[in-house]
Amino acid sequence: MIWWADQPTRAQSERNAIGHLANRNEWLVNVTWRLAANLQLAADIDIEIDGRMIPLTLVYPDYFPDTPPSVLPRDGVRLSGHQYGAAGELCLEHRPDNWTPGITGAMMIESAHRLLSFEQETGQPAPSDHRDLPSQRSRSASLRFLYSRESWAGMSMVEEGQSAGAELQEHDAAGFYVAQLSHIGPADGPVWSERRKRGGDPRKLRAVIVRLPAGASRRCKNFNELEVLLQTHGFATLATDLSNASDWVGVILFDGSNLHVPMLFGGSGSRSLISYDAVFAEIDGVRLDPEYALLRGAKVAVVGCGSVGSKVAVQLARSGVGSFVLVDGDVLASGNLVRNELDWRAVGIHKAPALGARLKEVSSDCAVSTRTTVMGGQESSGTISATMSAIEECDLIIDATADAGVFNLCAAIARRAERAMCWAQVFGGGAGGVVVRLRPKVDPTPLTARQRIEGWYAEQGVEWPDDGSSQPYAETSGAGVPLIADDADVSVIASHLSRLAIDLLARPGATIFPYSAYLIGLAERWIFTAPFDVRPIDLGESDAWTAEPKPGDVDALKQLLADLLPGKIDAG
Repeated sequence: MIWWADQPTRAQSERNAIGHLANRNEWLVNVTWRLAANLQLAADIDIEIDGRMIPLTLVYPDYFPDTPPSVLPRDGVRLSGHQYGAAGELCLEHRPDNWTPGITGAMMIESAHRLLSFEQETGQPAPSDHRDLPSQRSRSASLRFLYSRESWAGMSMVEEGQSAGAELQEHDAAGFYVAQLSHIGPADGPVWSERRKRGGDPRKLRAVIVRLPAGASRRCKNFNELEVLLQTHGFATLATDLSNASDWVGVILFDGSNLHVPMLFGGSGSRSLISYDAVFAEIDGVRLDPEYALLRGAKVAVVGCGSVGSKVAVQLARSGVGSFVLVDGDVLASGNLVRNELDWRAVGIHKAPALGARLKEVSSDCAVSTRTTVMGGQESSGTISATMSAIEECDLIIDATADAGVFNLCAAIARRAERAMCWAQVFGGGAGGVVVRLRPKVDPTPLTARQRIEGWYAEQGVEWPDDGSSQPYAETSGAGVPLIADDADVSVIASHLSRLAIDLLARPGATIFPYSAYLIGLAERWIFTAPFDVRPIDLGESDAWTAEPKPGDVDALKQLLADLLPGKIDAG
């Protein structure tokens, strides 16, 4: 895009405005227009301040006048504290955060003159109206030390004038080295431990926390500076130990208000130092509904860790669910990546343990149990029984398999143990899907609910456009073209299923959903008249979740026990 070619009138008005500014002010001289790199319009100018000539260049960006021009020192020097980098553009009154298209390049030049004149006359930085975000200040730091209110409280336990051994864990992530305080004190009896640690396989490093007097913590450029700092404040023995060491050691300099973290490495007697930038890694304010606090004590079974199940499990972990049982006997293949929450790091690994590791990365303090049982497959009766027992212990069972055989097993567990159950199915070709939640003694039992849903389908009188050759999440059009549900399609249905699950766990005595089954349309197909056409299904009254005793059951039980344990049970 060449803005000045599309808007030549504006370009001429910019040139005229700067020409008028130079005619009115003797401090602006030597205006020369040119085309800079990539055909950007630029004006070289000189500004005179107290006899000093300052060469600048005004460069119009490709998206001017929707974005502001840049004013830069032409000779590559630092002119002001209000400057991006040693020789970067000046930070002026008109910036991206307050820019309007009516501001001109001439106004930018006037702003630069005011800034440089003020600092030249006073010898002080001009007052700042600009507030950098913490993320902006740290983006050039490739070495980072994460801290939180909890870790700050842990470091505060070390008394002034004392030091304490500690451990750091460090990750290499996206080209950044990110360290975090793991614990203070010995590993087998720490005085403080971090509850929220990053997942994965971290590098563990020895560390020492040094509690300095208020205001004494500062950034050290090299080991000699650190050594002097430690000796000055009564840590001469520690300084000697660090000098004689040969391993990597993190030194946390903490004075109650300030934090600096140099990392030492190199051989004994020739130690080197690199500094980590401290990054506050906690968000203020409530991020979830207070009702979600109940999720911390909930245990959820996710049967099927494929496209739907993997997404639901992660969403529930983000929402605060404290414990999971993950069941899936399949191995993640590269083809699964088009819809699964997992990525290339998990290819070739069973989905259940891989998803378990993912949940720990999202919510490090959640408990996860995984089982690679093929539900409904050729497994031993003992294996199936043990897996079903683990599922039975959960507060909520989520069937994300779209497999009728597995559904029947989950339904049996839910009915006999009176456990809430949710399930979903993504319709072929991204047409939409159905999500269902069942509450014991409120909604029908799972098998009854499924029958009523299928009956509702039949009542619509619209045949599903499937020729019988479709695979999960896919169908074939009349022309034989495969129609595939993509990740966005699956994610919509999974997210609605998560909302039902959260509602069950967070509002056990109430609900925000008037129905227990919903069809969600994503395309104008089948019964759906438009994308996001939602059809609730009334599942009707509840039926028997627990088996009602029949006449003669007591006598039959007594006789059964008498037959199994002859001589020990009196059948009469």
